[in-house]
Amino acid sequence: TMPLELTLTDEKDIIIFWNEPKTKIFHRADEILGTDIRKCHSEKSLDKLEDLLEGMRSEAVDRVAMRIEHHGQNILIEYIAVRNEDGKYMGCLESCRLVDEDIR
Repeated sequence: TMPLELTLTDEKDIIIFWNEPKTKIFHRADEILGTDIRKCHSEKSLDKLEDLLEGMRSEAVDRVAMRIEHHGQNILIEYIAVRNEDGKYMGCLESCRLVDEDIR
């Protein structure tokens, strides 16, 4: 019922969960479960993804939000570090949702 897509990785960047919203933004094949998150991103975005994951591991980054256009749709993508009670990096939660032009 949530109007967003969620993907969760573990501390080794392996996809361990994603939800199945009614309206999908990105195609997620069942085969991605248990694979490296890098396999789900385009070649041109891999450097940014690597920097983001390294920032989360080093505790320099807790959350990053960005807007992109994908097939004519405005999408807000958020990456959120998942940490245990001691602050240790446990993985990353990626959230994607469609946004209106007025949202900044």
